[in-house]
Amino acid sequence: MSLESWGWTDSRRAEASACGIAESGVRRVIGGGRGLYSLTDGRTTRTAPVSGAFAYRAVLPSDYPVTGDFVACREEGDRDVIETVLPRRGVLSRKAPGNGASEQVLAANLDTVLLVFALDGGRGFLPRLAERLLTLVRDSGAEPVVVLNKADLVLDPRPFLEEAEAAAPGAGVIPVSARTGLNLDELRSRLPPRETCFFLGKSGVGKSSLINALFGREFRKTREVREGDWRGRHATSSRDLFMAPNGALLLDSPGLREAALWADEGSVDASFPDISGLAAGCRYRDCSHTGEPGCAVREALSEGCLDHRRYESYLEYMREVRYHRLRGTENAQRAERIRWKKISMLQRAPGKREFQPGD
Repeated sequence: MSLESWGWTDSRRAEASACGIAESGVRRVIGGGRGLYSLTDGRTTRTAPVSGAFAYRAVLPSDYPVTGDFVACREEGDRDVIETVLPRRGVLSRKAPGNGASEQVLAANLDTVLLVFALDGGRGFLPRLAERLLTLVRDSGAEPVVVLNKADLVLDPRPFLEEAEAAAPGAGVIPVSARTGLNLDELRSRLPPRETCFFLGKSGVGKSSLINALFGREFRKTREVREGDWRGRHATSSRDLFMAPNGALLLDSPGLREAALWADEGSVDASFPDISGLAAGCRYRDCSHTGEPGCAVREALSEGCLDHRRYESYLEYMREVRYHRLRGTENAQRAERIRWKKISMLQRAPGKREFQPGD
């Protein structure tokens, strides 16, 4: 087995070479926690910290490695030390929880994201959550697929299927059952070797059970949902990348509690093609669709051709991404000033020893 089995490609090799990075030092992050990252070179797995210089240069949490990253390492004794995160693709991010406006990178270098929902306990499909998650995935550039798990627990899954198709236009929608095996072959066909797939959803939707059912063995521990409120309990406590028997690279994660948007207006438009298509017919190019004359979106709304809930979601998400963009720009400018201040300090003291965490 080699690093190619873990998603390393010729285009990434050329990219690393252009940056002066030797392929022998490249690893993929497959997990981590408490300042140590689990890395593989395709043959062995090691844990590694970031170098002191890396920690000194880093300003934002998003600067640090995440599961799925390719990183450049150097050997230090009998261990690896991470020096650089290689350019990312397929980056799934959200606004970090809390009152600030900063990016939290959930995973990197993704090809497909499975948005997993459960049809048990009276919860059914959650269209507003699907719209949010779809916007995050559209922003990442990965391919979204909506998975309606536990389809065996409803008498007729077709209404949920139609609702999912309306909430996530352009994404594949597959009703499945980890317990009975319904449509698992179809889902498995979307997980080809060497491609990275992220399972995303709330606790209790059966992500770990689904992974176990797909490949016939217990890769991930599972827990039952609570009977009182049908809420799931975290069975997975970290984001780990592992290889399935067919060579697909699967990334499971703890249940999602928040899905604050970290995206741009174009990703919102891509998630609402019905509305962005109507917007092309508005009289004004910068129409906000809230009251301007000649607004094709408002006209479709008044004629009953556009779902009012989707219209409200679209406006809400546009306001949200613009607000976070403005606040994020301010934070980025501040971070860039800090970054250059650190670089200037290093340049003025070329003989200073390498910065070590804890200094």
